Amino acid sequence: MSAPRAPRAHTAPKAARAAAARRTAAGTVCLIVCAALGAGTAAADDNGLAGKSAQDIADASRKAMADLTSMRMVAKVSDKNGTTGLDLRFDEAGDCVGTVTAPGGAGRASVIKRGDDVWMKLDDDLLRSQVPPAAADDAVALINGRYLHGTTSSPLLSDFADFCDLDFFREEFSAKPADASLQKGARTTVDGRPAITVSSTGDGKSGVFAVSTEDQPYLLRIQGSDTSGERVDATFSAFDEPVSAKPPPASDSVDLSKLL
Repeated sequence: MSAPRAPRAHTAPKAARAAAARRTAAGTVCLIVCAALGAGTAAADDNGLAGKSAQDIADASRKAMADLTSMRMVAKVSDKNGTTGLDLRFDEAGDCVGTVTAPGGAGRASVIKRGDDVWMKLDDDLLRSQVPPAAADDAVALINGRYLHGTTSSPLLSDFADFCDLDFFREEFSAKPADASLQKGARTTVDGRPAITVSSTGDGKSGVFAVSTEDQPYLLRIQGSDTSGERVDATFSAFDEPVSAKPPPASDSVDLSKLL
């Protein structure tokens, strides 16, 4: 095999330009890869949180969640009774709208809350599970697919008041747990949004929290459990977006005070 020939003089500029192009391309690829790996300068949509300590991330998230005016929560809460499903939107005015799915597939309820007023529509399965069997058929016929209307102080509706109250969750988010051990985790995504994880253990509870690394450091997801066996998996979105909680017409609701 003969030795390779040296490039002719008139081809040298082309070779130089090709080499320069390769270097430029290589530099571009490096910038993309380095940004994806979190190295070098932060990306334009990066709020810088991923470079902070676990405690700083937790503090920033608590403050952001305490300042919220509204949000959406989609959650599954499991205990010895089964799994309760929640899909709720609520705001600081006390408005709330969404659905609650009872444990064990026992039915579903649609919820509307305006201030202290609550309307709840139970499907037939859930309604039957809430009254004595002998009265189930009469209850279904009486309600006839309408909303039950009462207030947050009503014994039948008060359990849903906390689930549908943004202030309750803001207090929970802003509370700093005593003696909790925090550890910074890996980058992740929640419904396509970039986040950084922080794990927390202490006081019989453990959890992994995903905090947004773009825009505000909102809490995007919680996965936790405690020694009682209760488990929660919740995601949060629609931050500071309007909540449309329009009460049903009077003809589509039944006043609880007249039934009790």
